[in-house]
Amino acid sequence: MSSEENVLESELSRLELGALKRVAQVWNVPKLGKDKKTVIKNIIQTMQDDFYLKGVLEKLSATQVTIYTSLLKSKSRVLTLGEISRKISMPPVNAEMELGVLKRYFLVYQRKNRERLTNNLDRYYFYPESGDRVLMETNEKGQKFKPSLAQILQSRDGLPAAWKKALGNQSVTKATQKENLDEILEKLPELERSVLLECFLQGGILEISRAREFIADKKGKWEQVVATLHELGLLIDDYYIDERFVRLLVCPVEVFQYLQDFPLVPQTKRGTRKRQEKVVSNDLDFYTNIKKMIVYISRKGLNLAKSGKIKQVDLKETENRLLRPDISLFLEKSQIYQIELLLPVMRLLDIVRVKKDDAVLRNNYEDVLKKDLFELMKQVIQEIGQSRNRVVRYEDVFESLYVPFFLKPVFDECVEFIKRRNRVMYTVVMASLIREKLVLSKKFKIKDFQQDLTELRKELTSALFFLQLLGLMRVEYPDRWVEISDLGRHYFDGEQLKQQDDPGGIIINPDLSLIAIPEQITLESLSLLKMFAELKSFDNVYTFQITRESFQEGLLLKARKEDFLDFLNRASANDLPQNLLFSIEDWSSNLPLVTITDECVVVQTEDPNHMELLLGQISGKKIVLQKISSTTVLIDPDKIYETIGYAEKLNLIVRLIR
Repeated sequence: MSSEENVLESELSRLELGALKRVAQVWNVPKLGKDKKTVIKNIIQTMQDDFYLKGVLEKLSATQVTIYTSLLKSKSRVLTLGEISRKISMPPVNAEMELGVLKRYFLVYQRKNRERLTNNLDRYYFYPESGDRVLMETNEKGQKFKPSLAQILQSRDGLPAAWKKALGNQSVTKATQKENLDEILEKLPELERSVLLECFLQGGILEISRAREFIADKKGKWEQVVATLHELGLLIDDYYIDERFVRLLVCPVEVFQYLQDFPLVPQTKRGTRKRQEKVVSNDLDFYTNIKKMIVYISRKGLNLAKSGKIKQVDLKETENRLLRPDISLFLEKSQIYQIELLLPVMRLLDIVRVKKDDAVLRNNYEDVLKKDLFELMKQVIQEIGQSRNRVVRYEDVFESLYVPFFLKPVFDECVEFIKRRNRVMYTVVMASLIREKLVLSKKFKIKDFQQDLTELRKELTSALFFLQLLGLMRVEYPDRWVEISDLGRHYFDGEQLKQQDDPGGIIINPDLSLIAIPEQITLESLSLLKMFAELKSFDNVYTFQITRESFQEGLLLKARKEDFLDFLNRASANDLPQNLLFSIEDWSSNLPLVTITDECVVVQTEDPNHMELLLGQISGKKIVLQKISSTTVLIDPDKIYETIGYAEKLNLIVRLIR
């Protein structure tokens, strides 16, 4: 044993058994021993084990790290208290306090200066048993996050049994081949898989503190899990110096690439029902809903609660009346009401505002109703893309609070990534862009990582959420694979959509129910159906019901009856039922429209008979102030919603002008 090694042993020998146990606790010594000699032997052994050394280095403050690394870098392997004090810009008395911690951890020892009265010439050394094992390379270029699996396995003294079995006679360089990684991952316990996935989702790095919390939540032993993953080379238990010793689990490049191609699926919580298999694309539904929302406000008004929020009754009623685009890519966002997504977009289009306690229509909302859905799509995507440049804040009801509007560059990067991969799991999109934009960035700072990660995840969530909502991305459940939809390829790359409806694309029944096969009709025709008919269900094929109310809503949406009939004739497998043609004619010519203008509170009907019906309900109720003609009356401004209620009972269609 050299004299240097004797220093550690002799310093430990001076301690009582109780003090030795405290040192063992600091170093997390796994096996203590009964007598003093065995305890010392086990402590020294632990101090030379990288796993336990990392655990102690993690505990050091930034100042203690500066002192310790200065000692390690010193050519003479020694520094005086005065030199240390100058390095950390602290008075010697403060430096001594910090050194006291390093001494208690048995990382450094002190040799007193006996010739002078001052302590400034006291010499401090590091214990080589631990100090010689500390890697000082700080890897400024981020190579720390790009370890190679093959190189790691080659650098080890021996291969783990699992790798020996998987590789057989193959060279270690073949470890990165799919079939070999398949075998290793197939045999990986569930908890280790979860930690590997968590690291992947963070872009290939996981702070050890978070790994400990994550494993503790799942009732596991973190030392065991980390040791298993490190031994297999799936995650490397590593550290680097950024003010402090930062200990991380790092995913080797080849393992990260493997997980991009063959992603691990997050485990569903017990008791959670697994979603059924289905492929969903929202087509032009969101843009159709903008028009439906205009008609809803026009017909029923939108009176806000005193808090300025949407009333529960309107949340529920609009949800029943509107189309329901799928927004389940992120389960936590799937409970948002459509109206909460529509009003902020309608405010960007400048067609709604708040007036007293109401959200009311304004400006050129009639133009939006008449607009071609593809044109409206372009306008909506453009407005959302520019919305983050907006300086003025709108009322809360018009702010996209639940899912902020996307940041255009992040949106574009998501699109490009999905295009490159063609079909990819959404978690892979997020993990890959987190790695690319954050982890491998030259400006990466570990101390800001969690904050930056939260911010970037929020942006990626917004981008992917709106890609789905706006119909630009198709989602395949239950595992949520995504790809650019036909509509998305048309929008991004100008690819042509289906141009002609196939004969037999729809089947009309005598009761005016209708089945539509989406692959056999164009997107425009499908949207026309969604305007004129009530959507009942979708399971590979659509089921609709044509009713008086649904058809008349189509007319209010400014869809043309002639276009609808042309489509039905083109795509129907059989001749159109006579009762359908008769009903359409009747419903078109007899549109029971009541116009209410709240500036002067004028109520008008197209037909005197409809006014008679309405007056039969509201006369004698202190609602009517004056009758102007057989189709026009003035009403009390405070009785608008009451009048709407009576009109609806009579199946009259309300148009509210504000």
